[in-house]
This record gives sequence, C-alpha cells and structure tokens, in this order.
Amino acid sequence: MTPRRPIGFVPSLLLWALALLCIAGIVHIASILMMPRVASRDAFARISAVAPVNQMTLLPATLPGAEVTPFEDPAMALGACRFDLTRGPVRIRASLPPEALLLMSFHGRYGQLFYAMTDRGASRGRLEVVLATRDQLDDIESRDSDEELPQELRLQAPTLQGFFVARALAERPSLMAEAQARITSIVCELAPKPAG
Repeated sequence: MTPRRPIGFVPSLLLWALALLCIAGIVHIASILMMPRVASRDAFARISAVAPVNQMTLLPATLPGAEVTPFEDPAMALGACRFDLTRGPVRIRASLPPEALLLMSFHGRYGQLFYAMTDRGASRGRLEVVLATRDQLDDIESRDSDEELPQELRLQAPTLQGFFVARALAERPSLMAEAQARITSIVCELAPKPAG
C-alpha cells in the first residue's frame, strides 16, 4: 500500500507557486523601474561625454555598437544640447527652412521624455523654446506684459539637468551635410538675465 498525500498538499503547493510568481513579478517590475536611476552609462552620461553644457553639439556618426544614442536612423543627422538650469533658464533658438523635417525631444536627467515636437511647431520659420524650473518660469511670467502674448514656447523641466535632442532628416545621402547644418544652426544657450 502506497502512502497517501494529505488532501491539503496540492492547494498549498499551488499557493506557494502563486506567491513565488507574484514576488518574482514585483522584483522584475521594480528592477525595470530602477534601471534608469542606477545605470552608469545612461543617455545623459553618454551625451555628457560628447556635449558641453548649454551648447548644441552635432553627435558623431559611429559604427554600430559604439553610438552615443543607439538604434538611430542612419538617414538622420543627430545633435544634442545638455542643459543645466542651476544658473538660470536655457533658451533654444532655430531658423528652420521650409519642407525640412526636424524632430526635437526634451529629456530630464534620467532620460524621461517631457516634451517632443516637430518643425511644424515653428512660427514663421523660427522656433524659440525656453527651458526653466517652476520658479524661473514664474519670474519670467511676472515680467510679461498683458497686451502682448509670449513669442516663445516655455517648458518646465522636471529636473535641473537634462538634455535636448534634435534630429534632421537627410532624404538622400547626398543631403546629409545640409541636415547636419540644420542641427549646428540651432542655438542652445543660457538665457540672458532680464534688465531691471
């Protein structure tokens, strides 16, 4: 005669397996959410290695595996500006030729995207963006006149440091120099302090 297992053995085994699956799922999700905060070679660190603070920099085209930003389209010229708002707001200005695709994205220190736009957001071929903290934006808005609307897009950055990435499309390989010129024509600088 073979010994019988207790009747509660199978349900308790299923309960343990379910608990183990839940714990594994929680650990998996937590590790994915923590990865941007603990990664040593995150996007900000890679861009910091090639782009000075508050200056637009054309990112080099490199061999696969050595890119500053991996998985980019080879038909795009890529540039970045690393911003630091500790000394004041940062102003980004660009004159955009018609019918030339330009994509822009704004990221916080840990890579989180907080705003994205295309060249269609430009007014009369000009684009002006002010990146600032909440206090800096309040100061800027307190100086606005009631009769005139602001001519720039004002963005509140989620962190004091971060980066702005611009991508310009070269429709043919022969037009890559023009796409790179569109990137290098973008001005990213510390906004001048208002008078008074």
